[in-house]
Amino acid sequence: MRKKLQQWLLIGLLLPNLLQGQTADDDIFEANRLKKVFPDDRVAAILVEEEFNFDKGKSGDKLPVVTATENTGINFLALRERAGIQYFDFYNSFCKITSFKQLEKARGMFGIKKNYNVGYAIDRSASSSDFFSDDSRVKYFNIGFSGYGDVTRVETEKKYFDSKYLTSIYFHSWFPAKEKIIRIRIPDWLELDIREFNFAGYKITKQKTQEKAVTIYTFKLQNLVAMKSEQKAIGAAYMYPHLVLVVKSFTVDGKKEKGFGDVGDLYNWYSYLYKKCLNKPEELKAKVTELTSGKANDIEKVKSIFYWVQDNIRYIAFEDGLAGFIPATAQEVYKAKYGDCKGMANLMTEMLKLAGLDAYMTWIGTRHLPYDYSLPSLAVDNHCISTVILGGKEYFLDGTEKYIPFGDYAWRIQGKEVLIGKGNTYDVKKVPVLDKDKSKILTQTSFQLQDNVLKGHVKVTLTGEQRTGFHQFYHDLPADDKKKLIQRFLEFGNKNLAVTHVKISDLSNREIPVVIEGDIDLSNYVITEDKEIYLGIDFFPEDMRSLIPDKDRQQDYALHSAYVTQDETELILPAGYKVTSVPASISEKTEDYEVTGTYAAKDNKVLFKKTLTFTTGRIRKADFENWKTFVKKLKDFNSNLILIKKP
Repeated sequence: MRKKLQQWLLIGLLLPNLLQGQTADDDIFEANRLKKVFPDDRVAAILVEEEFNFDKGKSGDKLPVVTATENTGINFLALRERAGIQYFDFYNSFCKITSFKQLEKARGMFGIKKNYNVGYAIDRSASSSDFFSDDSRVKYFNIGFSGYGDVTRVETEKKYFDSKYLTSIYFHSWFPAKEKIIRIRIPDWLELDIREFNFAGYKITKQKTQEKAVTIYTFKLQNLVAMKSEQKAIGAAYMYPHLVLVVKSFTVDGKKEKGFGDVGDLYNWYSYLYKKCLNKPEELKAKVTELTSGKANDIEKVKSIFYWVQDNIRYIAFEDGLAGFIPATAQEVYKAKYGDCKGMANLMTEMLKLAGLDAYMTWIGTRHLPYDYSLPSLAVDNHCISTVILGGKEYFLDGTEKYIPFGDYAWRIQGKEVLIGKGNTYDVKKVPVLDKDKSKILTQTSFQLQDNVLKGHVKVTLTGEQRTGFHQFYHDLPADDKKKLIQRFLEFGNKNLAVTHVKISDLSNREIPVVIEGDIDLSNYVITEDKEIYLGIDFFPEDMRSLIPDKDRQQDYALHSAYVTQDETELILPAGYKVTSVPASISEKTEDYEVTGTYAAKDNKVLFKKTLTFTTGRIRKADFENWKTFVKKLKDFNSNLILIKKP
């Protein structure tokens, strides 16, 4: 017995050293494995666990609500020597971070301490801008690892005062992870709808278990790459797998309370908050009378009010608790001459009503979001506009969209559902999708070749989104820069061009196309060899450099709109000159983009036409290889030359 006790004591003395070697080996082994999976990352998470629990509470208005607690635990592993990571989490008026810590002594797989540098938590505003004000804050600390294979653990707790503000739960994060586990614990008094998005293509396991009066849903996904911030990205909600939680109903003291069972419930909540906005339309009456005086019909009245709001009310986004959902009063926005989308929509709606028109406050989600009102959630909407009905037809007015004509709609809201508030009732409608041919850059050029000098006249016409975008950029420039922009616009960034006698259409009128024209000298495009002349007249090649994906691109490209660029060029040759050859035509078409281009020679003329169309305003990741081939063919076509023989 005594001998056995001595053996156990000896083992007890040796065990920490034995386990320390084993743990270090295991951590190094795991680092070696994850380094192959995530070769470009310095730190990865071995495990990320998020658990959501729900309870009953009261809102600021003393109404019953469902509260939520989110507990997160993350085990980080260094994949480089002297690696580091900044860990952060966001909160605002609807939630608070109640615990935010890095464990004082992180432990390996067998409980052995690892060394790292402990950072101090910092708490600050998450945004600061002249055009955006919100209550979003971020809490973070920096973690520095002293060696390869070192580990640490982060644990946080966040409480949501009302679960309607707990919307999307993403699997991916800004760091890579070996495994992510999301656990949602639903008590039997709560009816919770869990919507799944973008699960296709991911091996996400889902398990449902029961524990007393709680139903537990567990989701797992392995080998998650880090999310990237990418230019012209379509948005995380389109690409990454995530969950949206919707409280449909809950029971308090034996009484069933409604949540968001359908779009009607969502509207009722919007309407409840909207009624907190105490408008005083009489303070706007004089301005409305001024704006509508002498207008021949209702459309002219709408235009006058719509354009005045665009031109005189500065847009500043604002999110601060419930104030981020309750519009500023119409009179406040009118006096201050600025407001967020809700405030501007509220002002315009009240002004239209004073003019005797049927106008309504309207909620909408822009193209940045993929959802519609089959999902009754705050995740669906991120914008407000006004709807006016004329002759039984809805017209959607976005006061934040500067220089847009009445009847046109910005690409960011085209095709999106709107929720039109009509007091005790509502309508769900859809913003029309405008014909892509109405958003066009049309370049028309006529050239003459004389003594190896190629000169002519060029005219560019912008319509639709192209016109509006030009106005927005142009009118924000200082006077001197406006002159430079007009001159350089016809040069298309091409140093081989020389442009003179530039003229422009009336830029005080947003309803007409923007037309810029001038005389052009393209002589640098002429190459002469004895009696042969090589020249290029496709002088406005599209620059696609910003749309060429690298191997690590994660998201689809989202263009500023669906649009068309159309080039029409006529080349007139001197008498006796003959066209020996013209480039072959091009014709390529996919679901999202297409191009056609032709050269035709007849008598002493060459006619060139090229049309490049972006049908959907999107270039999909699944089509990247085809897209790169398409761009290569287009670039080759743009480089073609005409061969002409002198007499």
